[in-house]
Amino acid sequence: MPDSYDYLLLRTANYSFSLCCRDTFAKYLDLELPEQENISLCIYGSCNGLLCLSNRLGLCLKTPIYLWNPSIRKFKRLPKGLIQHTIRFVAIGFGFHGGEKDYKVVRIVRFQQKKSIFGVEVYSVRLDAWKRISAVPPLSPNVSSFSTNPFAYADGVGYWIVVDPSQQCCSILSFDFVREVFQKIMVPNKVGEGIIHISMGVFGKLVSMFGYRQDGKDYYCKIWVLEMETWKMIRTIVLPERGWITWPLGFRATGGVHMAMLNGDFVLYNPEPRQIKPLGINLHDGYVGSYSESLILLN
Repeated sequence: MPDSYDYLLLRTANYSFSLCCRDTFAKYLDLELPEQENISLCIYGSCNGLLCLSNRLGLCLKTPIYLWNPSIRKFKRLPKGLIQHTIRFVAIGFGFHGGEKDYKVVRIVRFQQKKSIFGVEVYSVRLDAWKRISAVPPLSPNVSSFSTNPFAYADGVGYWIVVDPSQQCCSILSFDFVREVFQKIMVPNKVGEGIIHISMGVFGKLVSMFGYRQDGKDYYCKIWVLEMETWKMIRTIVLPERGWITWPLGFRATGGVHMAMLNGDFVLYNPEPRQIKPLGINLHDGYVGSYSESLILLN
């Protein structure tokens, strides 16, 4: 997780989040999402105190997209997009253009029957409007979906894991929110060696990939960071013996790792003695993110 954040943002129920102290885990504030027709919302990106949310399941062109500033209780529904074709799937991401001081939502559409495989539109918070862009993802027509793993954002660039049934391994698609261009990034070479699951996140200011593998009765998590367009493996963690985890959520100076267990418990795990310390917090859907307070208005 980034070092420059104020709190941990934990999802504790379908429409509820809590802000907790990053050091003591004491609850600071409960946050209630405005209920949206009993739809379960998912966070598709977080940047400078703003969150981008949309439906967890069945994401399509008609699915509403929201921006939320929990600090000042502002919740904005984005206007209808420009693309209106029949589609196979939709992916969205959220980021920041530092030069223009503008927050953007990118929506990638995989068309059902059209010569152009993909269409892309970008929403600007500053202009409160969508626009079509000519850039398209450099991906195969065989791409069936973008992974349901969290969208990752670091230093002006967003990342998705892309699923291509014709390939032995998945790949990563990046989008530069400043230049509005895409790039395909290969996963680390070692990912294909016994890895049974991968996910993405951000540690510090670097996008990270977690690869899980099994060796006998033990499970391991290998962690890579993307630095200067090169993957570097920084750590291998032996996972807890009891239960499974969703993903490592952050490192502490003492060597402990924030983790979410499958039963919903948020725990602190020390890999060396393999000790688990329950924190008395139960998560909904395993979501934990870093959060800094913001006064950004969403007018």
